[in-house]
Amino acid sequence: MRKFAEKAFELAKLGLLGTAVLFCTVDTASAAVAVGESVSRCINVVIPSLFAMMIVSAIIVRSGALTLVPAWFGRISRLLFGIEGSIFPVFTFGMFAGYPVGIKMLCGEYSAGRLTKGRAEILAGLCFGAGPAFTFGCISRQLYSSDKAGTVILISNISANLILALFMSFFLRKGAGESCNVRKFRISSEMLTESVLRSGRAMADICIMITAFSVLNIMFVRMGTAAAVGELLAKLTCLDRKSGEAIVAALLDVTSISAFPCGDWLLLPYISALVSFGGVCVIFQLSAITAGRLSLRQFIIMRIIAALMSFWICRLLLPYFIEYETVEAAAVNVNRSGGSPVSSVMLVLMTVMLMWEMGGKSNKKIAEST
Repeated sequence: MRKFAEKAFELAKLGLLGTAVLFCTVDTASAAVAVGESVSRCINVVIPSLFAMMIVSAIIVRSGALTLVPAWFGRISRLLFGIEGSIFPVFTFGMFAGYPVGIKMLCGEYSAGRLTKGRAEILAGLCFGAGPAFTFGCISRQLYSSDKAGTVILISNISANLILALFMSFFLRKGAGESCNVRKFRISSEMLTESVLRSGRAMADICIMITAFSVLNIMFVRMGTAAAVGELLAKLTCLDRKSGEAIVAALLDVTSISAFPCGDWLLLPYISALVSFGGVCVIFQLSAITAGRLSLRQFIIMRIIAALMSFWICRLLLPYFIEYETVEAAAVNVNRSGGSPVSSVMLVLMTVMLMWEMGGKSNKKIAEST
């Protein structure tokens, strides 16, 4: 039975690949539009909200800053969540810094031997969050005229993570190790350069994945699959079909939330759940970052639970946040253009140039050593 399921899964992947090739060959215009829109989202939303945080997180892990947490702080985090003091900053930073940052930091700790594989896989489901840069920049600014939308989503997601962490503390306490020995805090120019290079490569992987899923999404739209699933979701959730299709697109790629209907506060719990889950594209991004070192099976289960909790928390909080929000959806002043993409483009170009230069230097050193 297992072999049959594996063969069926392989055939399904082969069929999806063949359909994608046929779609890109026949409907090149739609594919080109999807690629253009995804590149625009990467330049205007993803890179500005993630790149700096990824560099900072890499420096925090490599410099030994995580071991400088006071002993009393470690005792409190162990008592509440079963998390060592050196890992608790990863937990908090991961919720605010952006989707891949927490797992990227955990991979660094696991690779250095300061974290076991099983423990890292559980923590991966907790050290996860979109962060305020994405929440306010992509949702509040583009869909609503008030920052209250981003605030309620942020509170809902953090609350869901904390509740999930309290539940998982029963499992984390069993494998809790001793606090790591304090390492010497050190920051150098080489460390900074290496952190920039690694973050640049990770950002390239993320943006390429977003582009690929945008093409996949438009393929489902053109085939009518998105409409069929959207209509089914609309019936289950009492939403209209357009909102159902938007949810399907956001399940594939969470950055597609910016295409949701503007000013509809009733959609906010669904948006909160989608932001908490992260989407299939983010899961593939995390898979690329972990490079097979960590299994994401527990992560997916935990994020589904967190998404459900975030939905209901947001639904409970929503009346208190929109009590004075009586603006009609048509009157919402939405800015979809975003800021100027010039700074992000220059950032990408400079990072690529730095990668090229450092790659040449490393190859030269290898040649000299041999």
